[in-house]
Amino acid sequence: MKKLLLAAVLAVTSLFVSSAPVHAEELHTGPMVGFMMSPMTLRKSLKPGEIYNGYFYIVNPEENTIPITYELKVQGFYRNDEGGAIFEDVEGRSQIVNWVTINSPMKNTLAPSAADKVFYTISVPENPPAGGQYAAITATSTSNDTAMIQESVAMNYTMFIDIDGKNILSSEITDMSLPFFLFDGNITASSKVKNTGNVHGNATYTLKITPLFSNTPVYTNENDPAKKLVLPDRTAVEETVWEETPAFGIFNAYYKVEFEGGDVKEITKLIIKCPVWLLLIIVLGLTGFVLAIVKTVKSKKKAPVSQG
Repeated sequence: MKKLLLAAVLAVTSLFVSSAPVHAEELHTGPMVGFMMSPMTLRKSLKPGEIYNGYFYIVNPEENTIPITYELKVQGFYRNDEGGAIFEDVEGRSQIVNWVTINSPMKNTLAPSAADKVFYTISVPENPPAGGQYAAITATSTSNDTAMIQESVAMNYTMFIDIDGKNILSSEITDMSLPFFLFDGNITASSKVKNTGNVHGNATYTLKITPLFSNTPVYTNENDPAKKLVLPDRTAVEETVWEETPAFGIFNAYYKVEFEGGDVKEITKLIIKCPVWLLLIIVLGLTGFVLAIVKTVKSKKKAPVSQG
């Protein structure tokens, strides 16, 4: 029975650790060896006064290795501008840390091939602030083998909770930019999205590039635009890149940034891509052409006028 449970947990865990890319809400740190967690995320809407009971698994997937000891703690988190997870309390949006009770041992040892079921309870107070609340139950493990170099692994069961009430989705989209002239590198569109509401939402980034005299895209992500989850009062910085920009070309670029329930902004721009060596050839060629014309005009002015 234990082996069947472990196999089931590993199968579910593999959905999180084998697929690429990992979804934005599945935040984790540490290598995926010797210690796994499944599932890795809770997304839930809760009402004031509601009590929610949940669980997740912690797994030692190795069959013939040493036991793993892990410790649990609850902490808030937010994201920096680049989307990285910062695990610390955030005023107003990490109050959930005080609502979570772990109903399993805070420290335990897992034998090889074993799995623990960690139970927890979220007890929402009667008058919570409406909107998003964000926390993680972090499990930190260390090998029990004192003869080996100890390696700590931390993984996070992240909770994205919407509290019923007046939920506001709003945003400010700023610093949208596209280059005009490029010597080298790839065409890159960039922007900043600040979530000015009280719940998390996805920012969507669409880039389409066509040749100067054609409407057929040479690059577009319209069918699968880039997305980034933005927490309240946080700003996301994002770049969308045409990875195979040719060395030379003149293009029309269209860039659209949208925040669900919030702003939508679009820009279009002419982009010239020209390497330095080609630019020098063009400049020298034009310079030579102009000098040749000037010389011709001067020679004509100096030529004697024939007497009729």
